[in-house]
Amino acid sequence: MNALTLPASAAPASARSADAPSAPVHAPFRMAAGAVLTLRNGRDMRIEVMEGLLWVTAAGEPQDHFVAPCDRHGLGRSRNVVMENVSARTALVRLVPDT
Repeated sequence: MNALTLPASAAPASARSADAPSAPVHAPFRMAAGAVLTLRNGRDMRIEVMEGLLWVTAAGEPQDHFVAPCDRHGLGRSRNVVMENVSARTALVRLVPDT
């Protein structure tokens, strides 16, 4: 399992001090079929799926979610999130601040 830790600067502007640089726009990345990624510090981020199908579970949330192409899923206050590409092909995913 791979882990991705987002720096504090990835948080939305509302969660950072006024003198911090603006939140970056995150480039899409690919996840191989069956790949699992643990996202640490995903608080206030949003998952956008352009290709593939992700299964997403977040610490503290009572339900898991499936995120399909053109879907978005806000992570809210969840810091630790596990995403798995459950499709038979590569997924194209983007993580952005959930504003």
